[in-house]
Amino acid sequence: MKPKIEIKIEKMYPQKTVVLMWNPSISSYTMDRFEEDLKSLASGWGPDDFNWSVWDYENARDDDRFFMVKVGPGTNGIVMSGTFSSNPYKGEDWSGKGREVYYMDMLLEEMIHPERCPIITSEKLAAEIPDFNWTGGHSGQILSEEQADKLNMLWNDY
Repeated sequence: MKPKIEIKIEKMYPQKTVVLMWNPSISSYTMDRFEEDLKSLASGWGPDDFNWSVWDYENARDDDRFFMVKVGPGTNGIVMSGTFSSNPYKGEDWSGKGREVYYMDMLLEEMIHPERCPIITSEKLAAEIPDFNWTGGHSGQILSEEQADKLNMLWNDY
């Protein structure tokens, strides 16, 4: 009888969950562009050059999970999810203020129009995960494992 061989493969770096914030009223990424990208994704094609600035870039890596939360005027909550397809890289400041900014390329999996579809709202997020600011702050913050688990359960239920 041959001995049974078990192979256990672990990622060198466990996948993290990153929350991106998007305020269309001040962002270079407009609601019009969001709607164009939403149409592209619905037809089976996602934008080829999608990236976002990540505040906690030193701890983020290729293949980490992200959720984008719309903030500002109108309905707020999760409008996008996916994974990063690159490690962080330095780029030109999107705001034009000359800050040091790091970006990550993204693979979009889901996009949800906040004014046309039900979304997981910032209020629901704050009720379920109260120790995170769901109404603003830096874009690209990494959740703790406990926060990420709660968010993933909410997302799976959604």
